Amino acid sequence: MGKRVQLLAVDLGASSGRVILGTYNGSSIVTEEVHRFANSPVQDSGHLYWNVPALLQEIKQGIKLACQAHGEITSLSVDTWGVDYGYLDHAGKLLDSPHHYRDQRMGKYRNRLEELLPPEEQFRLTGNQPDPINTLYQLFADLQENPLLQECADHILMMPDLFLYLLSGTVSAEKTILSTSGLLDAGTGDPSSVVLGRLGIPAGLIPLRVEAGTAIGRLLPELCDELGCGPIRVIAGASHDTASAVASIPYAEKNGAAFISCGTWSLVGMETKAPVLTPASYKYGFTNEGCYGSGNRLLKNITGLWLLQETRRTWAEAGEVLSFGELSTLAGNEGAAQSFIQPNDPVFSTPGDMPGRIAEYCRSTGQQVPETKGAMVRTILESLAKSYAAAIQELEEITGEKVRKVHMVGGGIQNKLLCQLTADATGREIIAGPVEASALGNLLVQLAALDELDFSRAAAIVAASETLTVYRPINDNRGE
Repeated sequence: MGKRVQLLAVDLGASSGRVILGTYNGSSIVTEEVHRFANSPVQDSGHLYWNVPALLQEIKQGIKLACQAHGEITSLSVDTWGVDYGYLDHAGKLLDSPHHYRDQRMGKYRNRLEELLPPEEQFRLTGNQPDPINTLYQLFADLQENPLLQECADHILMMPDLFLYLLSGTVSAEKTILSTSGLLDAGTGDPSSVVLGRLGIPAGLIPLRVEAGTAIGRLLPELCDELGCGPIRVIAGASHDTASAVASIPYAEKNGAAFISCGTWSLVGMETKAPVLTPASYKYGFTNEGCYGSGNRLLKNITGLWLLQETRRTWAEAGEVLSFGELSTLAGNEGAAQSFIQPNDPVFSTPGDMPGRIAEYCRSTGQQVPETKGAMVRTILESLAKSYAAAIQELEEITGEKVRKVHMVGGGIQNKLLCQLTADATGREIIAGPVEASALGNLLVQLAALDELDFSRAAAIVAASETLTVYRPINDNRGE
């Protein structure tokens, strides 16, 4: 211990990616953003895809810049959003561009899938909340549209596993990202023979599972030559970005603590010892996913700052370009919201004119239509805060545990108004930080894999490395 260790976290979100350098000195981690880039899906023939070649090029650029500026890098790992995947053929080549989870192909086959495997049975078997974006639905749709995939495809790789493969040449299936797929047995964590058999999915498509924090190889020699770097170790970390984010939470005490991972999606939940498969958990829309080490993330997926991102994009296309900070200021200058939306309403799930959709939602529900940009943003932020508060109440009912504190992490906590509105809506103290939670959790898991860190010290390391902000209720809006 005590030596200086430099590592890279490749943190891919649904709208942007980052390559983050972490420098660990034994007591704290200093992070530096080496490279940031857009993650823009591609429309082709009516379908929505991820641009893997472009993303790989950006990742390589980040590695190159880090090595040029900082010298020796010990290891790297990749975390991404859940559910999406790519196919490798028998020669190890990517068969096609991976579909985006907002692609619409699943709708055509949803009823057929749910006849074969009813939603409640899916939940009991896998612990995952049934959702057309899930890997399970996507994979079923792919096999219906192209039965030859069963012959052509050797493996599916979830998105972080795909990038780790492209960097190292090693095929792996990391536990936390695979736990988002709807393909695993909730009890064993292995692929569910019932699910695969019922839907005609070949078991061989899923590679052998590895635990979070497994060293799987080194950067390919040809990439070392191309990027001018040494043989960096490649680690399958907590590859689901939310699992990495949760690994970074600086809990003083886990009991009575909930979390909100706040980004394009908002994930509201708490850590439990085992999957919670009760009728209440299913009814309220909670899902179960893997943690780093042991344990379970019981959480609810809520459409998050996607609402604001699409609103901003729509206004920018109309010639009014406003930063997120400017939008937050406009909302802060407004009074309390007069109208509210349900963020998870399907009308808000696809790209498009979000302000127009919000206005129509308000009209159709008999509410006042926000008339200014500030009022529109205020409606979005207060609606998110109210949805967080409702989810926390549901968590208490499901688990029988009183939530006393809420940790908010992720890029969304840079919106201070949202944090304060969440404190007001929940009536609870909000501890906000870290911002780059997924990247920091990614780095912490790497350090543990390298035997540089006893993970029981992780919370203390985060507290020593990051500035945390506490928000307390000013206007307690519970029950309104």
